[in-house]
Formats: sequence, structure tokens, C-alpha cells
Amino acid sequence: MDVFWADQLAEEAIARAKKEGRIVTCRGAASPSGGKHIGNLFDAAKAYMVHKAVLKKGYQSRFVFTHDDRDPLRNIPSKLPRLDGKWHIVDEDTKKELEKYLGIPYSRTPDPFSCCDSWSKHFATLWENGVRALGMKDTEFYFAEDMYEAGQFDKYIGTALEKLEASRKIIRKFQESKESDYIPFDAICANCGKIMGKTVSFDLEKKTVDYVCTGRDLAGKYTIQGCGFKGTTTFRGGKLPWSFEWPAQWAIWNATFEPFGKEHAEGSWPRCVAISKEIFGIEPPIAHIYEFLLINGEKMSTRYGNVYITQEMLQIVEPEVFLYFYTKRSKKQRSLDLKTIHLLVEDFEKAERVYFGKDAADEKDKENMARMYESSFASVPKKMPFRLPYHLAVMIANLVPDRSWERSLQILKETGHVKEPLPADDEMQIKRRLELAAHWLDNFAPEGTKIGVNEEPPKDLSITTKEKAALKELAASMDQANTEEKIYEKLYEIPRKHGIEPKDFFRAAYLVLISRNQGPRLAPFIMALGRRSVKDLLGKL
Repeated sequence: MDVFWADQLAEEAIARAKKEGRIVTCRGAASPSGGKHIGNLFDAAKAYMVHKAVLKKGYQSRFVFTHDDRDPLRNIPSKLPRLDGKWHIVDEDTKKELEKYLGIPYSRTPDPFSCCDSWSKHFATLWENGVRALGMKDTEFYFAEDMYEAGQFDKYIGTALEKLEASRKIIRKFQESKESDYIPFDAICANCGKIMGKTVSFDLEKKTVDYVCTGRDLAGKYTIQGCGFKGTTTFRGGKLPWSFEWPAQWAIWNATFEPFGKEHAEGSWPRCVAISKEIFGIEPPIAHIYEFLLINGEKMSTRYGNVYITQEMLQIVEPEVFLYFYTKRSKKQRSLDLKTIHLLVEDFEKAERVYFGKDAADEKDKENMARMYESSFASVPKKMPFRLPYHLAVMIANLVPDRSWERSLQILKETGHVKEPLPADDEMQIKRRLELAAHWLDNFAPEGTKIGVNEEPPKDLSITTKEKAALKELAASMDQANTEEKIYEKLYEIPRKHGIEPKDFFRAAYLVLISRNQGPRLAPFIMALGRRSVKDLLGKL
């Protein structure tokens, strides 16, 4: 039987922590460059799930996430999200104003929406809100700015400079383009505030560095000009380059486990491992590498308009359903198809039914599904929640465009999904699912998903005489077929009787009801429309 991936990693983490005489520390990090998309969420979700797995095994664990906000502002995105999760297009005037801060740390760049103390605080708050909304409430968040100010990096800056030749040798091994006089420290210019300078000398006793604000290229994409100022600052007046900062954070936090994407695995991870061992004398954390996340089969890009943050996903599915997506192994490239989000919901609900013993599963899959389900919650429900089928919720959103609860409830009673008295918890679950499905229908549904029901049979109806007779018989059966199951039986019994292929019969029914060749699942759709309404419409043929 396959062991749940988080449990496997938790075992490794516990063994490592016991050997070192420490608790397990699961770690993640991100630069608050803007609205961090749901692909970045792998960092937090994977670390959180291993953290929870360690706790489940009875060993102490903490989950630490750092905002790397001494990184410089590299470019101005074309759109940015407000704290409420709604995206805002950056106009040209705002862009020009913000461009003044290119090269300045996020922690010292103003919030573009003027609601937080800095750019860093705005987008870190947005990220934290999303993470907590998923139930990861015991996450510890820290800012690199605060860590540098408090001197937590002093020791590692001093070590990297003291072992300068070894530091240079490692960097030049992996990055041949680095200058021969490279010094691993980026100073914040006292004149212009940019962190673009070149360190030219240092004093280990005084813990100071001398620099020239020269400007440089960032990520091979953005060229930032310096102001030419020459100055001196302390170890707390700048930052370590990423190749040294990442392993320094492993040391500061005693990191046991850390997930990261393949871009780091193929880029900075090898040199950071070398620096952690040869410069700082520590073992790197247990790594978990994940592949890129695609949306509807395509790479996320603001240019394509398919970049989404957690808050947007929580407008179409419940937190536990969305977090369930991240419980799956991610060694292969994953795609989240928002046009068929019901498939994720159904997958989650299958695991839920298995967990509560309502559905059977192969013994080899049962434990894995149970652990995936448990990992989707901060606290697992004591009893199975009521789950209105997502496809039915979408259907109701279609049929009740004004989102009336009374009309929706009437349909659910007609379909047999709700019986009186309705428990308060169930009512809350139903209302939430209806709200989520309606938002999906309005914003993510494929073209043609929205439907209008005919009041009269279409005049140009292209169905055969046999199909018309079969539909009239279906209309006559509506009084007796008073459940979804009985209607389903009639939908196959009647066409067989008339010598019609079921697919042709279904097509004929959809043409009469909604003027389309296909539509929602027919049995529940008939129940939702109301058997009397369907009887009257078909009876007019």
C-alpha cells in the first residue's frame, strides 16, 4: 500500500530532527512582489501538510513562512490585487509613479493602494489572509526586513565574508559570469534607497561594508540604474544575495523540511546546498520539489489573464475542497481546469464518503484517500457534512437567476435533496454551495453553460414522429415518476419501447426544453424544473 506522501516526508523529518535533537521545522518563503498566485501556494500547502503529518505522529513541529521583503522591486505588474482580493488594472500615471521605486526593497516601497505601511505589508497581508482562509491558522509569518534589523543575519553575513575565497569559488562554479572581485553582500544605498550597489570592501570587526551604488541587471530581465553614491553601512543595512540568504534562513530557522518549485531545483538549489555545507556548515533541509501548475492546460500569465490568487478560488469552492487539490502528489506537472471545477469537487467528496465509511474503496487506496481528506482541514468534521451536488447547485443558479433562497429551496424539495425540517448546519452548507456555484457560473463556466428554459416547444423543432411520441409518453409518466431514480428509469425504458437510441431521445428532450442538443443531467434537471412544468411543456408537442 502506498503511504501518503506527507506521511513519508514526516517520517524523514522526524528522524532528522531526533538526530539533531530539535523539533521539526517546516518552512516556506516568498518575495511579496505582488499577488502571489495559486501556483506559489504549493510552498505553503506542502509544508503545512508535512507539518500536520508530523504533529499527527506525536512529534513537535512548527511551520514558518518568511516574506523575503528586502528583495528589490523589479517591475510594475500590469494589474495588482487589493486586500479584498479584487484585481485592479495599473494605469499609466500610477505605473510612472511606482517606477520611481524600482530597485528599492519591497519593505521600503509604498503600498500602491495606500492602505498598508508598505508594498511588502500589503501583499504579505493578502497572502496571509489567503493562507489562513484555507485553515492553515498555526502558520508563523516573519518578514526578512525585521530579521535583518534584529541582527539575525549578522552571523551569516560575517561567515560568508570571512570565508570570502571559498564563497567566491562556489559562486563562480555555478555562475561563471560573476566578477572575480565579487563580495556577497548587497547594500541599501543611503542616498537613493536602492539595493543595487556593489560592495567593494568590508570590516569584520566593525561589521561594516563599503559600497558603490552602481545599479545592475535583475533576473536577466530588468536593468536598474544606480546613483553612483559611495558609502558605508553595517551588516544590517543591506542583505545577503539569494544564494547565501536562502541557506542562511535554513540555519536561522533550523529548517528540517522545505518544498520548492523545479525552477529552484534546476537553478539555485545546487549552489545553495554547497554554500550551506561548505560556508555555513549546516545540512540543507529535506527537499520536496514540485512541478509547475497550469490553469486549463496553460501556464499562468497576467498577459493571458489566467493568474488567480487563493481568494478567487474560494469564491467557487470551499476551502477544504481547494486545499484538497494540493494533497495530491506533484512530481508531475498539474493542471487545474476551472471550466470543470466540479470534477475536483466530486473527487474531494468521493474521498469524504470513503473517510466516513459511506463509500467503499480498495484497501490500498482507502488509507491514502483518508489522509488526503484529513490534510484538507485544520480540524476534520466529526460527522460527514451535507454536500449539495455541485452540478445541481449550478443548475439551480441557472434556473434561479435572482438567486432567491426561497425558490432554490423549493427546487431542492422538489428534487428530494432537502427534507423538512432543515438543520441549520445543512442550510448553511447549501447556501454556501449555491453561492459558490453561482459565482462559477457567472465567471468561469464555459461558453454556452448558461441556459434558458423554453415556455413553448420551438417552432422549428427537428425531431422525428417517434421521438415526439416518446416525449409525450415521458410527459404522461411525470405523475408516477416522482423521484430522480424513477425519472432516470423512464429515460431509458421509454426510448427502448419506441425503438429509439437513448442518445437521440435525450437530444430530442433537450431541444424541446432548452433548444439545445445537450444540457445538464436530464433526470435531476427535470426534477429541478418541476415535473408539472415539464409535463405541460412536453404535452404541448
